[in-house]
Amino acid sequence: MTATTVTETPSIRFRGVRDSGLIAGRNLRVLRKNPGRMLYPLVQPLVLLVMQVSVFGNLALAGHGAGAASYREFLIPGIIIQNAALTAPTTGLALLRDAGSGRADRFRSLPMSRAAVLAGRLASDAVVFTLQAVMLLALAVPLGFRVRTGLPGMAAIAGVTVAFGLSMAVLSGWLALLINDAETAERTLYFPAIAIAFISSAFAPVGYLAGWMQPVARVNPVTAAASVIRSLAYGGGLAVPLVELTCWVAGLILIPGFLAARRWQSPD
Repeated sequence: MTATTVTETPSIRFRGVRDSGLIAGRNLRVLRKNPGRMLYPLVQPLVLLVMQVSVFGNLALAGHGAGAASYREFLIPGIIIQNAALTAPTTGLALLRDAGSGRADRFRSLPMSRAAVLAGRLASDAVVFTLQAVMLLALAVPLGFRVRTGLPGMAAIAGVTVAFGLSMAVLSGWLALLINDAETAERTLYFPAIAIAFISSAFAPVGYLAGWMQPVARVNPVTAAASVIRSLAYGGGLAVPLVELTCWVAGLILIPGFLAARRWQSPD
């Protein structure tokens, strides 16, 4: 009896991890067989980076302070975070695609962890966000992005980008399940991503924004994430934006994640 208890407990404890890994592997195999689905999350960010830097990169950031980074150096971290926010809605759309194809009903009928489908989706999306971050950083360097902290700084920037992207992906997944209609979600989910990118310090310091935008921009997760990347790249105060970003990432993963798991299990 004791031996049975000992062998069963670990299986129950790690069942969620196992199930999530299986779902993540399934999602990555789907991407491998349908490489066209990678065009948006990998190609679109590179195009946006080149276009935005080419259009805005030579603008002077007058009054930003003596010895401050050029506007191009200021701008690129904001673009990197903006692209993570714009990629996040693909998580919600993928969940609705699974629901519409009947896979959701099959998953719900299986003896698996309630959160495994969402956790597996996030695990596979983490791979996509990592590839996106690495490609963006590789392209940003010849465009004028200098990471003075070297390879450790580059790795930390990629980690921040992935963490932020995943937190936004969780929020996207919950909103998509609430909407529960793929066509409506496709038109709706990108609006919050665009809004938080522009009402932030992604493209200009908070003090340069319209007065009504500034209070929102100061507490915006995009502002915190962009500030962390700038500090990692060029030095400067890291503690405050890092604490703010950590709170945002934890809150967006835990609260919408819990709600999304409940919604997925009982969509009606």
